[in-house]
Amino acid sequence: MNRRTFLTVAAGAGCVALAGCTSDSGPEELDDVDGDGDGVGVDPDEFPRPALGSGPVTVDVYEDLACPFCHQFEAQVFPSIESDLIDTGEITYRYFDFPIPVDEDRSVDMANAARAVQAETYTDDEPAGDLFAYKAAVFRTSDWSDSNLVALAEDVGVDGDAVASALEEGTYYPVIEADRSAAVDRGVTGTPTVFVEDERIEASSLQGMYDGIVETVESN
Repeated sequence: MNRRTFLTVAAGAGCVALAGCTSDSGPEELDDVDGDGDGVGVDPDEFPRPALGSGPVTVDVYEDLACPFCHQFEAQVFPSIESDLIDTGEITYRYFDFPIPVDEDRSVDMANAARAVQAETYTDDEPAGDLFAYKAAVFRTSDWSDSNLVALAEDVGVDGDAVASALEEGTYYPVIEADRSAAVDRGVTGTPTVFVEDERIEASSLQGMYDGIVETVESN
């Protein structure tokens, strides 16, 4: 889908106001996690940033996997970003966890499971591993139970036991907390939030979000 095609489809379908998901407080699961990996889980400083592409302009995206606006962004905006900006070598697209939480029981668990998938599949050349494929599968389902999060991992070729263990032990909580803490310092309050370099993209629709990303990338 090229840039012109995305705008035509968005206009034909009607634009959904991108109010986003927000919260004044963070997840209770992360209250006792200091984000340095001490005492539980992995050290976030030693865990790779999930990224696609290697272009000169950095696009940072903050999401909660339970956020319906993130689902819309991934379904309607990300495919065009991928084809127009990632595949063409214009940007490096980086993913950050920001559990608000939209779902008090599942937001952190889904992020934790996704990071388990990344840990099992990443390489030096592919720092995201299969995280983006897994995240897309999570967005397509309404069943966010532990058993289905494990099954979805197996669907993308990951040992389900690794994801089940992470869900039981909170293995990647320090990584998630480090992302969330840094996001708060950057002024992030909701999802989805997108920065192109250090410029936050403000938009009231999916089309506006896409336009803003493209225009800001082209100006850098």
